[in-house]
Amino acid sequence: MAAPGRPPRLVFLVALTCAVASCGSPRATPEAKAAPTAAISSPAPASASPSPPGGLPDLTRLDQHDATAVSKAALTLMWIVDSTTDHSQRDAYQRAAPLLDEAYKRSVAAQPGGGVPGLWTEHRAYAKVRLTPQRPQGDVPADTPTLAHRGWEITVIPTGRDRWKGAPVHATAFVTLKRKDPSAPWRVSAVGTA
Repeated sequence: MAAPGRPPRLVFLVALTCAVASCGSPRATPEAKAAPTAAISSPAPASASPSPPGGLPDLTRLDQHDATAVSKAALTLMWIVDSTTDHSQRDAYQRAAPLLDEAYKRSVAAQPGGGVPGLWTEHRAYAKVRLTPQRPQGDVPADTPTLAHRGWEITVIPTGRDRWKGAPVHATAFVTLKRKDPSAPWRVSAVGTA
């Protein structure tokens, strides 16, 4: 598991996905839902073009007072990489930045971005992301009004716009969320992956 407070190693994910993707095997579908709350914008990469089929979470409709919804949206944004819009995983991190607390945002910004695999570019591929709630393992404290923990099983399917599909890649993420007081929105303060 990654050290708490450090961003998930998406460079590793994309490299692994690319290695596995060359074998190719079709399957999987994404899902997402959220309830409305305060509007925040999601920054697009400099080369803004259409988002992946199925889209990205709509942060203007996200219920930021729901720790589960915030953790799911943040992970989805961090793990979706689109070869038609992204130069590296840093673009995915930037999309998730509005949902990260300031310290974690700085930690994410300091990480290397990696590159989009050539095979993905060749197929104009993007990552379909499916998240399944998981009970966090080990000695995890109960949620408080200002601290919450969420576990997710992540499945990433490299998907080309030309119908190419890579083999799914699986990971488990443990998300820690904090907020200043019970009326404040939740923000991700750490993500550990295994």
